[in-house]
Amino acid sequence: MQTLPPHDALQAIYSDGDVLAAYARVVPPVARDAALANLRAVLTAALELGGGRYASPYGLVRAFKASGVLAPAAVMPGAVRLLTIHGAKGLEADAVLLLDTDTPEPASQSMGVLVDWPAHATQPRRFLFLVSENRPPACAVEAVEFEETQRKREELNALYVAMTRARATLVVSSIAPSRQAPGSWWQLLAPVVQVATPAVPEAGGQLQLQGSIELLELPPATALTPVAAVGPVPVKGVEPDSLASRVGQAMHRLLQWDDVSASAVGAVAREFALDAGPAGQAADMARRIRVGQAAWAFDDGQLAWQGNEVEILFEGQLLRLDRLVRRVDPEAWWVLDFKTSTDPLGDSELIGQLHTYRRAVQSMHPQATVRAAFLTGDGGFVEPIDA
Repeated sequence: MQTLPPHDALQAIYSDGDVLAAYARVVPPVARDAALANLRAVLTAALELGGGRYASPYGLVRAFKASGVLAPAAVMPGAVRLLTIHGAKGLEADAVLLLDTDTPEPASQSMGVLVDWPAHATQPRRFLFLVSENRPPACAVEAVEFEETQRKREELNALYVAMTRARATLVVSSIAPSRQAPGSWWQLLAPVVQVATPAVPEAGGQLQLQGSIELLELPPATALTPVAAVGPVPVKGVEPDSLASRVGQAMHRLLQWDDVSASAVGAVAREFALDAGPAGQAADMARRIRVGQAAWAFDDGQLAWQGNEVEILFEGQLLRLDRLVRRVDPEAWWVLDFKTSTDPLGDSELIGQLHTYRRAVQSMHPQATVRAAFLTGDGGFVEPIDA
């Protein structure tokens, strides 16, 4: 195990420990799909980052932190998802619609870099700067041709991934391209699928469709009021970009990540332009909140559901809740708002905002008990009477 590349080692751990099944047994049903999707995404990302060329687990972790890889979002049954092909890896749906599949190939690259690095080699054979791929020097012709072959192969691999996402129905869609696109997905699939194309109507005539196709009738569109996201109410006397504000944002980010390790603290220090002292202060407050009077709110064994930075559309506003959990015993939904201040009850605007958050969750769960509280930077738990 210790001699395997990180991806292969992870795959062996997943297989030997039956990790997916083990997580499925212990994760609450409401969070099970998201947990399994995240586990599969770790394997996929480990293979995709730099082709899996990381000599150590530490190198892989650093690559993850620097790459900005996002966890896959959990989706309710029946939802429609708009994804890139790579984003759909590991997912399936009853019906899949592929859009814009007859696009011409991208133009040849110019002023670029070509790395000739065979998968079995420990180092690149050649590192080439190219003015234009259309006119490579003689020494680079073979490498450019091989690169083009690999791109076409990757395109076919992506088509395979796209087609195999569909359990029952696959719909391939396109518009007439501005120029011919030989080798496009549409051109590859057209000979073996049933094509439904719109016929151009005569003057005064109606549009007719050739082939079998069924369209659902949608209700008339109504004008929507633009929705503005409502974040935390600014603390009185604290400028938005002041040191105190940035320390508070760093504390929120660490709690959002559920990570107060040295690398996470370094990441928020860079993000919010903090020196070691203020960054450490943010980490200390995050730790105190995690183990303070509301430690139960971070204990998986006491929660049936949990989420950070939860967005809710309520009365025309997009609210963003720091943390929302469903406690098992006593059973209740809890809206939890993180504050660096040790006395949030002294600010009526903060109390009003927390009350709005509670009403938003109550509207989603009218039969449930919904409570709300502030979690303060000293580890305190403060529940306003009117919340």
